[in-house]
Amino acid sequence: MLKIERLHASMLIVLLALAPTALVAQEADTVYVNGIVHTVDEAFSKASAFAVKDGEFIYVGDDAGARSHVGPLTFVVDLAGKTVIPGLHDAHLHIRFGERELYPRIPDIRQTLGEWASVERMQEVVRQSLATGAGMRPGPEPRWLVLRGWMSDVWEPPAWQKELIDAVAPDNPVYIIRYTHGSAANSKALELAGITANTPDPEGGHIKKDENGEPTGEFVERAPPALLNLIPPLPPLTNYELSRNLVEGTQLAVASGLTTLHGASSGTSYDDVMRELNLYEVGLLRVRINQMVNVDAAKRMGGPLNYDNRLFVQSVKTLLDGALGSRGAHFLEEYADYPDFYGEPRSSEDQTTATAIDLLKIGFNMRIHTIGDGANRIALNAFEAALQQSGKDGRDVRFALEHAQVLTPEDIPRLAELGVIASMQPLHATEDMHFAEARLGAERLKGAYIWKTLLENDVVVATGTDYSVSPYNPFYTLHAAVTRQDRDNNPPGGWIPEGALSREEALYAATMAGAYTMHAEDILGSIEIGKLVEIRKLPVPVTFTLKIEGLIITVTDRCIVAIAAGRAKPSVTVKVEGVTILKEELPTIDLPLEMKLQAEDAQTA
Repeated sequence: MLKIERLHASMLIVLLALAPTALVAQEADTVYVNGIVHTVDEAFSKASAFAVKDGEFIYVGDDAGARSHVGPLTFVVDLAGKTVIPGLHDAHLHIRFGERELYPRIPDIRQTLGEWASVERMQEVVRQSLATGAGMRPGPEPRWLVLRGWMSDVWEPPAWQKELIDAVAPDNPVYIIRYTHGSAANSKALELAGITANTPDPEGGHIKKDENGEPTGEFVERAPPALLNLIPPLPPLTNYELSRNLVEGTQLAVASGLTTLHGASSGTSYDDVMRELNLYEVGLLRVRINQMVNVDAAKRMGGPLNYDNRLFVQSVKTLLDGALGSRGAHFLEEYADYPDFYGEPRSSEDQTTATAIDLLKIGFNMRIHTIGDGANRIALNAFEAALQQSGKDGRDVRFALEHAQVLTPEDIPRLAELGVIASMQPLHATEDMHFAEARLGAERLKGAYIWKTLLENDVVVATGTDYSVSPYNPFYTLHAAVTRQDRDNNPPGGWIPEGALSREEALYAATMAGAYTMHAEDILGSIEIGKLVEIRKLPVPVTFTLKIEGLIITVTDRCIVAIAAGRAKPSVTVKVEGVTILKEELPTIDLPLEMKLQAEDAQTA
C-alpha cells in the first residue's frame, strides 16, 4: 500500500456532487484522517476523517472508522490537523470571468475590481486611452471613447458632473458605464446626441439634471437611445470566443475555491445553454453551473435540464428594478436624497404574476432581481398569487428574491410564509455603506441588508458575490457576512454590526443554502455519506487566515483543494509533493487573492 502520511496543504474544500447511492462496506480508494471536518450536516457536526470510493463519500466520522476502509490499494492522507469544509457556492454571479478578466474589450477605470476609482484616476485613464487608443471605437472623428467602472459616491462632491471629463477630453465624446446599473457622458457626447434640458427620460431610464434643469451627463439605468445609437458597436463574439471565455474564465472561479456557480444573467439564451452543454459533454467545463435563463430560453427548452449533475437549468431570471447607488431601485417612498423620485419598476405585478404562472406550468421557477422595497413588494405579491393560482407549495417551488436588499417590516415574514429564498450578497453592504443611508434615510435603512433578521424569521438565505459587480472571491463574501467590514476591515467594529451572521451561519449560507436554492440539497452542500467528491490541485499564491466559528482556515502558498465536478473521472489528477495519485495533470492558474482578513495565528479550533 502506498501511504501518504502527510499532505502539505493548508486547506481542503470538499466539493459535493452527484446523487446518493446505496452504500455497502468496501475498501476505499482514499482515506483522509487527522483533519477538522465541518460537515455542515443538519447538526453541523464535526468529524476528523472520511473515506472516498469512486469519488463518493462512503464514510464520515473518526479516524478509526475511516481506517477500517483501508485496503491494500488504499491511499491514506494525513490532513495534519487542517480544515475541511463543503464546496462553496456563489448563489448569484454573472459568468463573465473570461470577458472581464482575461479578454476584456472595454477598459475599466478601476485598478482592481472592488476598489473605487478617484476622479483623478478616472481622468488619467481617459487621458491614457485617448493617447493609446484603448477603448476608442472605430469610426469618423471625433471618435467615441467607451470605458467602465465609475462610482461617484466616494468623490467630493459625490456626484457625476460632465465637466469632470470635459477637462481632459473636450473634443471626443466619452461614455463611461457605471460599475453597475447606470452610465454617464461628457458634454461632447451630449451635444452629438442632442440631449438637452428638454430631452425626456428614456423608457426604463432617467436623465439626471442639475438645479437649473440642465443634464449632468449621468443616466440612471438606461441611457437615451439617441446617444447609444451613435456609439459604434463592438463586433459580436464568435462561438469560439464565447466558448474560450467560458472554459478559461470559469477556471478562475475554480482557482478561487468556488465549486458551484449560480449564473444570474437575465439575458442567458437557449443558444448559451446549448453551448455550455456541449462544453460539458466534451469535458471542458470543470465547475458546476446552475444557470438562470431568460423566458424565451425556458419556453424553448420546455422543461428543466439536469446534465449529469453538472449543468442545471431550472430558473428564469428577470429584473424588477435597478440598483440603489444609481437610484434605479424602486421604492414605495421617494429617495431621501432625490425628492419626488421613486425609481421605476420594470414590470407590473400583473405581468410578473402571469409570467410566474406560465413558467410553473413547465417546471421553472423565477429568481427576480429586487433591490428596493417597492420591487420586493411586487415580487412577493406576484409569487403569492402564482402559488395560489397554481396550487403549488412555495417550499417546493423555491422562488427567490435576488438581492432582497430593502424590505418593509410587513414584508419580512412573508418570505418564509411563501417559501421564498433570499439570495443576498454581503459584499454589497460593505460597498453600499458609502451611500445607503443618504439614499434611504435612517428609518428605512433598518430594513436593508438584513441577512441576520431574515434568518431569524426562518428564511433561507443563500449568499453570493454578484460578480462582476463585486469580486468573485468567496472568502470576501464570508468575511463581509461575519464582520460587516470591507476587505480593509473597515469600518472598525463593522457597519450595522448587529446584522452580522455567525461564522456557522455564514458557512451554511455559502454551502447548504446554495444547494437548497437549486433543489440539490440531497447531493450538494454538506459532507455526508452518499455525496460525491472530486479532488483537484489548485495554487493559491497568498497567505491569509479566515475565522469561522469553530473553524480556522489558513491558506498558504500552494494547497490541495477538493471541488465538486458532478462526476468523478479517473482522468482527473491530484499531485502531492510530486507523487501522482491519478492519471492526468490538470492545468493550474495563478490567482492572487489579495485577501486582507484578521491576522490570527493558524491554529485548529
